[in-house]
Amino acid sequence: MLHDGSRALTCAVALVAAPLAALEADAPHFLSPAEQALLTDRLAPSRRQSFLAGRRAAKTALSALAPGVSLREIQVLPGLLQQPVAFVPGRSNVQVTLSHAGTAAIAVAHPEACPMGIDLERAAPEAQSALGEQTTPRERALAQAVLPYDEHQRLLLLWCLKEALSKALRCGLTVPFSLLEVASLVPLPGGVRARFANFTQYEGIAFCEAPFTLATALPHNVRWQSTDAADSPQILREWLREAAAVG
Repeated sequence: MLHDGSRALTCAVALVAAPLAALEADAPHFLSPAEQALLTDRLAPSRRQSFLAGRRAAKTALSALAPGVSLREIQVLPGLLQQPVAFVPGRSNVQVTLSHAGTAAIAVAHPEACPMGIDLERAAPEAQSALGEQTTPRERALAQAVLPYDEHQRLLLLWCLKEALSKALRCGLTVPFSLLEVASLVPLPGGVRARFANFTQYEGIAFCEAPFTLATALPHNVRWQSTDAADSPQILREWLREAAAVG
């Protein structure tokens, strides 16, 4: 539940962590015919894994906003820029953003009135040099001063925050990452709250639970309150722990 001070905006988050065999066995129960047509034999196992886990997470999140609508009735199809576009019977102005890493995928369904983005990454030390190239000296110094992680985790957290912001902005990775620069980091249990240099209307929240790092971006003037915990999205950290246990 998101509150902007005058109204409640309902969003839903779902995380799926499952092996490919389990997802393929369950696919007939959650994929629409149009989605099944996208799952061709030409897809490598890793692509099948990310497609199925992503669709399962996205449709689970969307179904929470559409009680009574089955998962097979909900469709998540690629847009012209390959972004996920949601089609939910009886609901309009509802969209979804999703991300996947390894065997896990996470999605957040939200009203278009409240743009959001999410990113999930799995640690890959061999990518550290590339991650470093996508940060500014000011970001690296800020992360080193605030985050109790090693350099790779710090860089990965910065990447996740900026990719989540790019999804909320619907620009994806088509803009220079310096434009998405992180300007401040405030520690949270197991993570941080961030603000951005050039997009002050947004804030980011990120958590680390090895080997995963997760970030979400949303308007800074809303307060995120889960249905069973008054404080915030700390549940995301618990989910990361569960995903890490699956691998």
